[in-house]
Amino acid sequence: MHILIPVYFMAPLGGLHSHVYAQARAIVNEGWRCTILCKPGPFAQQCRSNGIEVIEDDFRSPFASADRIAENYDFDLIHTHPFASREIGQRIAKILDIPIVLTIHGKYTDSLEDDCEDFSRIYCVSLGVRDHLVKKRVENLHKILVYPNAVNTDIFYCDHISKEDKVGLLRDLISSPIRKDDRIIVFTCRMGPDKKFIIKCVIDAWKDQGKKGLDSWQWIVAGDGSERDELISAANTLNKNLDRQCITFLGWQSEDKLNTLYQSADLVIAPGRSALDCMGSNKPVIAIGSKGYIGIIDEENWYRGAYSNFGGVGEKDYISGRLFQDINTIINDDERLAALGRFGRKQILSFYNQKYWDNFLLNQYREVVTLHKKVIPHLSQSKKDLISLDV
Repeated sequence: MHILIPVYFMAPLGGLHSHVYAQARAIVNEGWRCTILCKPGPFAQQCRSNGIEVIEDDFRSPFASADRIAENYDFDLIHTHPFASREIGQRIAKILDIPIVLTIHGKYTDSLEDDCEDFSRIYCVSLGVRDHLVKKRVENLHKILVYPNAVNTDIFYCDHISKEDKVGLLRDLISSPIRKDDRIIVFTCRMGPDKKFIIKCVIDAWKDQGKKGLDSWQWIVAGDGSERDELISAANTLNKNLDRQCITFLGWQSEDKLNTLYQSADLVIAPGRSALDCMGSNKPVIAIGSKGYIGIIDEENWYRGAYSNFGGVGEKDYISGRLFQDINTIINDDERLAALGRFGRKQILSFYNQKYWDNFLLNQYREVVTLHKKVIPHLSQSKKDLISLDV
């Protein structure tokens, strides 16, 4: 089987890329062919270096790109993602007369009110995303399934590193000396314009930390994007007020390096997929998404987080000071932090294990392709005739 995954994005790396890469890796591991259609850049390079075929495109002319690709390639199935990648995917699917499925990641419908009939399956990354489609009166609800972000537990695992190894790791990351009472908070996030709500919450917490004079909270920030300068400005202010460098910026990190980073943390602040990865690493998490503040992920808050994709769907009902208060509630309680880490890890193994969801996805592909061949007769027009159609 040969599967095409078109994916359009603005930032060079992020949670969307990790989601797509996990799909592609599952396909290749099954022995099938996978081709990713994406912009040139680090994601394309990552895919190629791991044996995944890539078609590069700038997405400026979706129909022209679709026609060119359909003329030169054959696929059995398209698994597309929103916006320009959906437009290209739909046209290729119609030209080649093959099934197409779509993943919705957030609070938008991407024209599904009008063309949901085109898709054999519509996957949502959380139940909250599915309910959003229902509220927007997207039809064919039987096609809409939850296929969440999942965690590769071979990469994000519980290492239980010793205190001495932890201090050694931190010395390589943080320029200021590590003190006995220091608490390590990792904040990981793509810093794009759509993440401004998350950035606002973190800067709000930094201001409160400065007011309280808490120079024992050492932050490590992983990620990059156009809004990074705003974070750096706020960090410089905090470091100056406390007369100590309390915030260190690392930029983009690979998954294995992120796991090592999480092992060094007492607490992690993260949205969406990153929150799940942190829990896979047995670390307590405070979840903040681009659409809402969730808070400490514990027994009480778990289902709220899972429903919303850990802040990807919801309302921005954040009250100033809440993140600082949540951090302050648990950051010095080692027993509570350990219990939260164990709880999160247990939930990941039960509900978000990548191996389970890989099997789910591959079985979905088999089912969709088989049903398409049985139910939908192949059109008699040639590929050349189909390319001329308006869609």
